[in-house]
Amino acid sequence: MSSSVPTPDREEIVALLRKHDEVINDLDSFTFERLGEGRGFCSPIYKVSIGDKSYAVKITNNGGTITEGVAGLNMNVHNRECDLYEWVAGYLADGGEKTDVERLARTYGGRRCEEREGFLIMEDLSGRMTTDVDFTKGYSVDVVKSIIRCIVGYQSAYLSAEKKFATSDKLFCHTAFINMGIHCVGALGEKEWLSTDKRSVLLEFVKNTASLQDEYPDFAKSLPRTLTHCDLWPNNMLFEKTKDHPEGELLAVVDWQCASVGNALLDVASAIGVCLTPENRRLHEVELVEYYLDEIEKRKHRFTEKAVFDRKTVMKMYRESLKWAALQLIFTAVYNPTADKSEEGQENGPLSKRLKAIMEEI
Repeated sequence: MSSSVPTPDREEIVALLRKHDEVINDLDSFTFERLGEGRGFCSPIYKVSIGDKSYAVKITNNGGTITEGVAGLNMNVHNRECDLYEWVAGYLADGGEKTDVERLARTYGGRRCEEREGFLIMEDLSGRMTTDVDFTKGYSVDVVKSIIRCIVGYQSAYLSAEKKFATSDKLFCHTAFINMGIHCVGALGEKEWLSTDKRSVLLEFVKNTASLQDEYPDFAKSLPRTLTHCDLWPNNMLFEKTKDHPEGELLAVVDWQCASVGNALLDVASAIGVCLTPENRRLHEVELVEYYLDEIEKRKHRFTEKAVFDRKTVMKMYRESLKWAALQLIFTAVYNPTADKSEEGQENGPLSKRLKAIMEEI
């Protein structure tokens, strides 16, 4: 593997774009710029301009000073994301409902990561997206409803599909989550409200990552296993503002590197528990879970397998899944400390407040 961060290759990218019916002329200019320098560790992201068109290209970073274990993780999650987008393409080719997956960025193929770096070509949404939907202040209920509609869409695609998305071994992902979780719980240890008992509880959540993501406890065995993003936090969601949605609405969910099949309420709990202020969550969480159920009900006639979404069970599983929302808040607070900066006169930042409220309730 190269020791430097990989960059886009014109020949390979143009060949794939042409396979997806993109018109590219031989004389078109080809330039690229790195996006989010210092972010996208597993897959550096570039804006690639070809003539008057532009695309987003993710390339796995398997070189440099990263360890063999991290290289294995990068390979695993890149290939998982490629598999997810291939499954979506197959779902649509088989006549699947386009609106189910309209909030997943369009892709133009890529290369799996094996002996060489992998890459993935996606539509460039930078011209439509806004950064003026402030996560630290908490999203509005309408913005969270747009996220829930997206969740219902991709879950409905899975439950309607004849060919199911087959997830690969998640050992790399689960191990990474556990190691990251242990580090983050320790890093938050200086917060006075996070007592030794609460830290022990959080560490127990961390150790149960696999079962929390992919399995149901006995009381929820009647719920269907379905497609989950498993990393649905604000940096993996793009938003746009329109005339009909001046506060913003979801444009796309990206970074499907941890995609799995399991707990239907995992992503719902993330959308509600991570994205709303404690006050708004308490006021609206029942309304939002019922909104999820209503949206599922509209699509159940298309499902290819029996799917029981009992209200009482769903509500209880949502509460159980807030454990995952708590872990995501910890990851975000530690790795994005500016997002948890407290206001003058306040002891805790916005993420710590959300985490504290969840811990007090579960």
